[in-house]
This record gives sequence, structure tokens and C-alpha cells, in this order.
Amino acid sequence: MNWDFAKLGAFLGVGTMVGTISGLFGIGGGILMVPALIFIWHREPKVAVATSLAVMIPGALAGVLRHHFSYGVVDWRLAGGLAVGTVIGAYAFGAPLANYLPAETLKKGFGVLLVVSGLKMSGVFDFITAQATNLLHSFIAMVG
Repeated sequence: MNWDFAKLGAFLGVGTMVGTISGLFGIGGGILMVPALIFIWHREPKVAVATSLAVMIPGALAGVLRHHFSYGVVDWRLAGGLAVGTVIGAYAFGAPLANYLPAETLKKGFGVLLVVSGLKMSGVFDFITAQATNLLHSFIAMVG
């Protein structure tokens, strides 16, 4: 790769943005870095997924160290248990599937994951569930 100031600026800019959002919300690899690698650096989804995992290791480590040592808010027991499952899932299922599935399927699946996650996090599903429950109760009251 040919290093110049423009590329270095793009790397540092995107990296700083991803690191900031990752440290703030606990996200980054998939949600931010994969689209950046695909759309800015024109990498295939399989390469973007694998590269984002490598990129997020130092950022995640820096974030967890800061959250632990400065604020004491890491639940290490929960993290340890989840980490075991994450390693198994990533190694045995995620990485092989990412390399098996066609690029277009990965991009579409990733897009659906982002939309559903965004709707869930914003409370849209809670609102729909509450409205359906109210409608059901009203219906039962009218009939019963």
C-alpha cells in the first residue's frame, strides 16, 4: 500500500470516529468499520469483516481499559462468560459463514441487522407492542 498524507488522514479520521463511537456506545467493528471498508476503501465484504475484526482489537482493548481503570464499570464476570461464547461463535460459525456466503448476501444481511437493531434500540418495537396490547385489551373489553 502506498502511504501518503491523504490516506493517512483518511485512516486517522475514520479510525478516530470509529474509536470515539465505539468507546461511547460499545460498538464499532461491524456497524461502523465494515461499511467504511466497503464504501471508502472498496473492499469485498469478506475482507471488510475480517479486517474490521483486526482493527477493533486495539480499540476495544483501549476502551475496556479506560472503562475499567477510570470508571470501574466493567462487569468482568459477565464479560468473561460472554467472551467464551463469542470466541466459539466467531471461530466455529461466524468466520466460516462469512467466507462461505456470497458478498451480496453478506451486505444485505448486514443491512437488515442494522435496521432491526436500530428499530429495537430506538424503542419502535416497544411502541408497536404497547399499541397492539392496548388494541387487544380494548377488543376484549368490547367483546367480553
